[in-house]
Amino acid sequence: MKKIIRIAYCLLIALFVTILGTSFFMRNIYEPEAIIKESVKENELTGKSHILCQRVRITGFDWILIKNENGKITREYCNVIGAKPFYELKLRHEFLMAGNTIIFYIEENKMSYTEVTNQDEIEYYVSGWDVLYPVKHSELLILDLYKSKKYITKDDLWE
Repeated sequence: MKKIIRIAYCLLIALFVTILGTSFFMRNIYEPEAIIKESVKENELTGKSHILCQRVRITGFDWILIKNENGKITREYCNVIGAKPFYELKLRHEFLMAGNTIIFYIEENKMSYTEVTNQDEIEYYVSGWDVLYPVKHSELLILDLYKSKKYITKDDLWE
């Protein structure tokens, strides 16, 4: 009986190691065929005027500022004018809800009065965008287990 339990434990450990190994390979090493956009790590952004934002859906705003152009961590709503990553790419709902951080490259910023909040809010005029590493494809970790952290792929788009 003890021998059967030991064999069962060994098989479970082998299965677990196989699953983790495959997940590591798929997420970090494997390069998918249909790459749409590659992610960027924050340390690659030195010298570029940028902000980090996450998508929100509230009246008047589509973005919440995570880190401003001075590198200060913040949580304020902002308007981004110029680049529209979620409209340029027809991304699946699961990708939109995953909570990815978007890098916007700033051309200029200014304060503008917003009637929604009845106060001045910051507006960023941007020239482009990237997704910050790691890319999340779903808000459920189990669904992200075998998807690349480095790329937005064709699987993330509506066909």
